[in-house]
Amino acid sequence: MNEVLSAIDLLEENFVKAEEEEKRRKEEEEKKKQEEEEHKRLSALVIQDDKGQASTSEHDPLLLLLQEKLEAQELEQENIKKDIKSLSEGQEQVIKTQEDISSKLNAILAHLARNP
Repeated sequence: MNEVLSAIDLLEENFVKAEEEEKRRKEEEEKKKQEEEEHKRLSALVIQDDKGQASTSEHDPLLLLLQEKLEAQELEQENIKKDIKSLSEGQEQVIKTQEDISSKLNAILAHLARNP
């Protein structure tokens, strides 16, 4: 009976972990969307600035700042993609573990049903 309870506890624990990972993944995706939108806005500003002022210097501090921010966001976006991939792989492993625990629990319950 203790085995059944520990299997149930482990199943619940894995389920909570999967839910937390899913929540974290959604938050990362939302953050990624926001960064992409900001990236588009910054790109549009740079394009508008280039069209509006043909005499803009290559060393304009605002332009350099925007380029630095853009590069930092691109790097962060790549890191987020890696994190999302890692979370997805982890979630797949949790699901596999849950299925394994569930099948073991079903076998234990079937055994207990046959041998009261």
